[in-house]
Amino acid sequence: MSNAPPTQEQDGSPDQLVNEKSDPQSHPAPVSTVYHLRTLWLTTRNDLKSIVIPETAFGIFSALSGPVLTTNQAPELLTILRRLPLVVLWNWVNVLIFDLANQRLTGSVIEDSINKPWRPLPSGRITVVQARRLLLAVLPIIFLITCYLGGMEETVAMMVLTWMYNDLGGADESYLVRNLINAFGFMCYSSGATLVACGYGEFTLNREAYQWLAMVGGIVLTTLQMQDMSDQEGDQARGRGTIPLVLGDWIARWTIAVPVSLWSIACPLFWDLQAYAFIAPIVLGGIVGLRILLLRSVDADKVTWKFWNLWISCLYLLPLVKYHTG
Repeated sequence: MSNAPPTQEQDGSPDQLVNEKSDPQSHPAPVSTVYHLRTLWLTTRNDLKSIVIPETAFGIFSALSGPVLTTNQAPELLTILRRLPLVVLWNWVNVLIFDLANQRLTGSVIEDSINKPWRPLPSGRITVVQARRLLLAVLPIIFLITCYLGGMEETVAMMVLTWMYNDLGGADESYLVRNLINAFGFMCYSSGATLVACGYGEFTLNREAYQWLAMVGGIVLTTLQMQDMSDQEGDQARGRGTIPLVLGDWIARWTIAVPVSLWSIACPLFWDLQAYAFIAPIVLGGIVGLRILLLRSVDADKVTWKFWNLWISCLYLLPLVKYHTG
């Protein structure tokens, strides 16, 4: 590792960038703990808004919904909020596994050198070899952490999904396979986060929770291509067949706008909520739908992606609304 930025020679072609960062001798040993912590933060930074924050919200909201989703008949606000740091930790360590496994691949370095050059590998903070060794080190540690916190089965399932997505090329196989793996991944995040928030060994999920998790999986399966809209240049460089690249940008936008609008109505209906509970999902879903159709620049798509995360977090709140309204 090195604090120094890459030289001009290192900033050549993407293939040269990968080769340079694959050589463990091309960087001196690290000296700063702060530098390492920043490297870990940069590794997971992009997924904080899309996974860590929304899935933490899912876990806390679900635990607070009590008998609507869990076996806890009388959830206590302060008890559950005290577990908030544990839920954040559980989500973050699982994101770290995925991000290290994903970003160490040659195709990912090529893509990130275009779409996210600030990430540790394309920016030269660590090498491919160092990323692989770090992954080897954290896997058993994170497994033990989840044995203590709860959600161990979900973590193991996500390790398998991560292997399928990255090493077996599931993300590059087709956009359907890519979204399907992501859908199961989100279901695992949601389930595990809820178990940690409820209190490991104290309460568990009920039947309605698994129905809701399946619905969350359907939402992700049909709308997660939103994250691909601003990454088209990098995805094309690595040969990844995402929906906007396979079906075209305009059709891809409609494949987001229509399902988002439908889910904004279907989810409140699923929980049999009163009319006012439809307002926030429909408004946020409408913002996502209108923005994705009318604002088509890369910068605009990045902002719309943030609105998508806000929208799905709003949907995660619905079981709690159900608990308080009956």
